Parts: sequence; structure tokens; C-alpha cells
Amino acid sequence: MSKTYKFTILGKPRGKQRPRTTRKHNRFYTPNETKSYEAMVRFIATRQAKMLTGPLRVDITAYFPIPSSYSKIRRMRCLSGDERPTKKPDKDNIEKIILDGLNPLYKVNKYTHHKEMWAAGLYKDDSQVIAGETKKVYGEPARVEVIVTEL
Repeated sequence: MSKTYKFTILGKPRGKQRPRTTRKHNRFYTPNETKSYEAMVRFIATRQAKMLTGPLRVDITAYFPIPSSYSKIRRMRCLSGDERPTKKPDKDNIEKIILDGLNPLYKVNKYTHHKEMWAAGLYKDDSQVIAGETKKVYGEPARVEVIVTEL
């Protein structure tokens, strides 16, 4: 029997940002906005379960706010699903930030130089995700709904 976990991340959907680099030392780092969104996803998801093993299906639905400049007729078309958001962030970047947020967070111990788990994730690695669908739709309130199913 497969088990299903559902959770919602409130707020405008975000996409994974590209890594940035410093000028002085040519070091790469993840932008703080991406780190904090991934941490929020991890916090909300791990309230459902921790460290699932085996293959998983992850379905993501990103609900975007309807722009206030839209007419009443256009708002109704958006809510009925006749009109879909074709703006940024891209579908794959939404998927990346959610799947990476479900991973555990590892940090390198500066004394032993080994990776240690800093915060548990919903699963061990996002390579466990073998199926799923990501959709972008209009809806109120803005949010991202995630359904994880053990296969």
C-alpha cells in the first residue's frame, strides 16, 4: 500500500536561482533567497515524515496570484483554468527548488572535514524521485502544493 504526504508552501511560487560567484576568490555560493525558501520547504515537509526510502512520485502545483490589472472576465478565465501563467519562474526551476528543499541539508565539519547532516529532509536524495508532474496555474491565495507518494 503506497503512502501519500501532502503539504502546502504559502506565498508566491519561487524558482531556483543560479549559483553566484565572488570576484575576489572565484568562489560559488547559493543566493540567500534560494537557501531560505529551500529551508522553509524542508521545515514544512519534515513535519509530515522524515527520510523516506525507496522510489517516490512528486506532484507539484504552483498557484500564481492573478495580476490586479486583469479585467473581471480575464480573472474568471484564469480561475477556470482557461488561461495559464506563462511567466517566470520556469516550471523546471520551481521543480528544482522544491526537490532540493526536500533533500537533507549537509555541512562540512571544519574540524573533521567530513560532511555531516545539518537538517533532515523528507528523503535521502532527490534521485529517489522517479515520476511526477509540475503544473503552473492561477489561484488565490498564491501557494505551492506538493504531493509525495511512496511507490
